[in-house]
Parts: sequence; C-alpha cells; structure tokens
Amino acid sequence: MKLFKSLLLPLLCFSSTAVFAGVCNPDFCHKVYIERLYVEASGKIFIGTSGDEKILNCNAESGSYVTIPAGTPGADFLYSALLTAQTTNLPIEVIQVDDNLPGCVVQYITLDKK
Repeated sequence: MKLFKSLLLPLLCFSSTAVFAGVCNPDFCHKVYIERLYVEASGKIFIGTSGDEKILNCNAESGSYVTIPAGTPGADFLYSALLTAQTTNLPIEVIQVDDNLPGCVVQYITLDKK
C-alpha cells in the first residue's frame, strides 16, 4: 500500500500536467500556455507556446513561433491578452493562424476565465 501511494502522487502530477499541456493542429493551437513573448524594436511579436507550432500548416518562424507582424491592426490588444495569459499562467483557449501568410500570422486568440 505504501508503494502504491508513493507511485500514485507522481502519476497524478504527471497526468494533470499532460492534460493541460495544450496541442497544435494544422489550423490552430488549443489550450496552450505562453512560454515566450519576444518583441522586436520594429514591433513584430513572436509567440512561443507549450504546443508544437511545427504541426501548423504555416511555416513557424524559427520553427517554433507564431507571429504578429508590426503594424497589424489590433496588435496592441492581442499583445495585452497574451501578456495577461503569460503573467497569470492562464492557457490560451485558441490561437488561430492564417496559413496563407508566411510566418504563421495570428488571426485571433481567445482567452477564457478560469
């Protein structure tokens, strides 16, 4: 019984992490955490998530970033939501990308309340 208990806790911790790790499919990433926000002086925003951006139908920047190009209408609102998600450790429900544009350009995101 003691052995069972000692094995159960790590298994439960691993399982809960795996459930919330998020996933990307060819068109969008779902329930992903923001791992990195990288902003160039030009205003271009690179977003790294807990998902695998290589699965997306677009060419992720450096193989692992979706982007918001400088001058994108609403970029400040998108960045604000992404920064909120990162600082509060909330998953992004959906990051939708445009697979017809180079660089996996973000079309929209959704962020839900816990």
